[in-house]
Amino acid sequence: MAEQVRLKDVQFPLQVRVRTNLWARAFVFGVVMWVLAVPIILGVPSALFEWGGTKLLTLRVFVVLAFPAVCLYQVYTWMAWRRPRHLTVTEDEIRTHSWRVRWKDVSSLWLHIPFSMNPDQDSQVWFEIEDHAWTNELRRGNRWDSGYPLGTGGLLPRRNVIRTQFATDPPINWLVELLEKLWMQARGENPEEGEKPDDPAAHW
Repeated sequence: MAEQVRLKDVQFPLQVRVRTNLWARAFVFGVVMWVLAVPIILGVPSALFEWGGTKLLTLRVFVVLAFPAVCLYQVYTWMAWRRPRHLTVTEDEIRTHSWRVRWKDVSSLWLHIPFSMNPDQDSQVWFEIEDHAWTNELRRGNRWDSGYPLGTGGLLPRRNVIRTQFATDPPINWLVELLEKLWMQARGENPEEGEKPDDPAAHW
């Protein structure tokens, strides 16, 4: 179970850094894939592909079909490495260099962990945004973490949902309870009980 950062232990603003060293490695891995793919697509050396039989032909077709995804991966990891979306968390909002959202404009939030052996690295927090705050500026600012296409980024986010970047320090799954409490406070709810303090039912 992930270690949770407690609200009482936090001094605001809280800085959540992206682990750019991991994204640098991912980018280098993508470069290696690209370098290996190009000769296969071009059929170099030609003698190998002329006499390589069906297996090499099948490999070539597969690489040609997969090459757009390889190029997308290159752009995505480059942006994640060179333009990281470090988070700044305050009691009023959460922001990066390209977008910001006030807690009171968030209608819900949740932790998303895809199938992974390393949830500390592969987690995201997703925020559902109120309609009045769902602006083109916000969508453009979050597009590199939108999950579109193919679970990466580059296209505008959809369904009023924005996402944090993968691989943060501290891990975002350690912070989800803190983010929930800040969100509840901004909505006038009691973070401990989940009820509004001025609700008579809270005193029954």
